[in-house]
Amino acid sequence: MLSTENLHLEVPGKILCQDLTLALEAGQCWAVLGKNGSGKTTLLHALSGLDKPAAGRVRLDGRALGEIPRRQLARRIGALLQEESTAFSGAALDYVLLGRFPHGATLAPNISDIAAARRALHRVGMGQAERQALATLSGGERQRVRIAQLLAQAPDIYFLDEPLQHLDLPHQLAVMQLFRRIAHDEGKTVVMVLHDIYWASRFCDHALLIHDGGKIVHGATSFMITQNTMENLYQCRFRTVTTSDGNYFLPTLE
Repeated sequence: MLSTENLHLEVPGKILCQDLTLALEAGQCWAVLGKNGSGKTTLLHALSGLDKPAAGRVRLDGRALGEIPRRQLARRIGALLQEESTAFSGAALDYVLLGRFPHGATLAPNISDIAAARRALHRVGMGQAERQALATLSGGERQRVRIAQLLAQAPDIYFLDEPLQHLDLPHQLAVMQLFRRIAHDEGKTVVMVLHDIYWASRFCDHALLIHDGGKIVHGATSFMITQNTMENLYQCRFRTVTTSDGNYFLPTLE
């Protein structure tokens, strides 16, 4: 569905990605892992069409992203960014309705748009707050409303940059379960930047690891997330914890 050809990303004085060839397919749930400053956000911006790469191409169904009209592209690709660029003074429901604009919504959304926005709020457990001002919600509640806006957009490919920020553990679990269902049951493509190795190994079937110097490796999570690969990626010691549902890896001071 979405692929890269010799993708090259850099910032002044630093190479973040070299010659990446990647294919993201329907039904896959990806984790993107790497240290701070390794280029995870830059990669998501390039894959979603928000920024142009230094070299190489990103294609959607064989067509370069730059050739696709922006509204048409927004019906196929959605992105949850780390932070909002501007403040929003309206109610939670109005904020979620912004996700319907790629589908033709106007300043007076129709009944189906409002229904889609309400369904999205209920999927993240925020249906009761639809008339509450977004600015009055807690950080975790606002994050769930931001996710609801992306759900209302209903793209085929979801790019999420740290979707678990501000969320407590029960809501982290709920969000990970939600996006695994979106990938596996609804046939969408989900790509998430995560910092929690446990959630990545538990819910994602593919992983992409960004190392220093622009080296990127990717593949099935069972091969990408091991004690050895995590130690190489994060440059610290890990220990393996074996449970009834698999092995998990925790940083250690030993």
